[in-house]
Amino acid sequence: MARVDRRPRQRLPIAQRRSAILTAAEAAFAAAPYDQVSLAGIAEVAGASEALVHRYFATKSELYVEIVTAAVQDLEDRWTAADGAAGGPGTDGWTRIALAIDAYLDFTATSGRGWTAPLRAPDSGFGPAFAMRMHARETFVGRVRDALGRTTAPAENQALHGYLGFLDGAALTWASDGCPEEQRSGLITMALGALSGALAALDAE
Repeated sequence: MARVDRRPRQRLPIAQRRSAILTAAEAAFAAAPYDQVSLAGIAEVAGASEALVHRYFATKSELYVEIVTAAVQDLEDRWTAADGAAGGPGTDGWTRIALAIDAYLDFTATSGRGWTAPLRAPDSGFGPAFAMRMHARETFVGRVRDALGRTTAPAENQALHGYLGFLDGAALTWASDGCPEEQRSGLITMALGALSGALAALDAE
């Protein structure tokens, strides 16, 4: 089929071309939910043909999984860095959690709709990518559990996952409002309060 787009395309080394496609895909999935992103659009931004994109990534879902894998790793790296800044295991657990929440808000502010879309519509997106997101959530719950010395008992899990649900909802609303910086500290305080309240109610039983 003859090309409609006559814009000249630059020949790039394999690694550089792959990087250009991933950069274009990352921007596309950050700007719109999975089902609104096309390989043709990604190819245009990357300065490649759609057929060339298919040489590197057989399907849109394969490309999406790679982007989400990188995003999950970025998020976990931010949590690790935040924990290191807090002083690690020897530091007050609540301080560690506050810095982890702050890191999560930083990630939310930079990841765009591509990450927050599943929070708006949990059934959207692609299965393997959804599983990776759930892994990230479990990692965060595990960090909170370790920081506070909690157990894996069912009621404890309910409290910790309930807190994470609150944090997701609050962060989503914050992102929808444009991530106003002046609201950040209040949001962190509310999230810590939600967690403290859930655990206090649990311990009172």
